Amino acid sequence: MNRLFARLILAAAGLALVAAPGIGTSLSSAQTETGAICVATFSDANGNGLQDADEGTLAGVNVNLSTDGAIIATHVTTGDAPEHCFESLLPGIYTVTFTDSPTYRATTSTEGTFALDGGQRLTINPFGAVSIPPDALRAEVAAQIAAAEPDEEPLDESVRLLLSTVGSMVVMIFLIGVGAIIFGLSDSRRARAAKRFGAPLPPAPTQIRPPEPRTD
Repeated sequence: MNRLFARLILAAAGLALVAAPGIGTSLSSAQTETGAICVATFSDANGNGLQDADEGTLAGVNVNLSTDGAIIATHVTTGDAPEHCFESLLPGIYTVTFTDSPTYRATTSTEGTFALDGGQRLTINPFGAVSIPPDALRAEVAAQIAAAEPDEEPLDESVRLLLSTVGSMVVMIFLIGVGAIIFGLSDSRRARAAKRFGAPLPPAPTQIRPPEPRTD
C-alpha cells in the first residue's frame, strides 16, 4: 500500500513538471541556441600593437575559424566593413587564426582559443599588423635571395686565361673535325658520281719537285 502511494506521488510530480509552462522548451532551446564570434583588423601604422584613432581596417587578412582541429570557416577582410562575424555557431570551443602574409608584419597575437556559449556574441581583440609597401617587399625578397645564394670568389687572372685558351683549342679542334667530315663527304660523292656515269676521276694533283742541283 505504501509503495503504491509513493508511485502515485512520483507520477503526479512528473505530470506537474511536464505541464509547467516553459520548463521543457527552455532547456532544449538553451542547448541548441547558436552564437557568433566577431573578428576585426587594423593597420598598425606605428607598430605599437594598439589601435589608435587614425588607424583603420587592414584589408587582405585571411582569418580561419576552427574547432576540434578542423577549419570550418574562412574569411578575407576588406576595407569596407570594420568587423566580420562568424554566425550560427553552436556552443563549443573555437580557435581563431590570422594567417601570416608577406604583405604585412603582425604586431598582435595571431591566434586565440575561445569558449562560446549558446546565444553569445563574442567579439575578440582586433588583429593588428604593419603594412609592407611593395617597394620594401621587393627589396626584402631580393635580400633574402641574395642571402640564400652562396658567396663565390672571383677567378684568378691566370685561371681565366687558362680557361680561355682551353676553350679556344676546343673550338678549333671542333672546326677542324667538321671540315674533315665535309671534305670526306664531298670526295665520296664525287667518287660515286664518277662510278655511276663512267667518268674518270680527275687526276690527282702532281707534286712538282724542285730541280736537283748539278755538280760539275
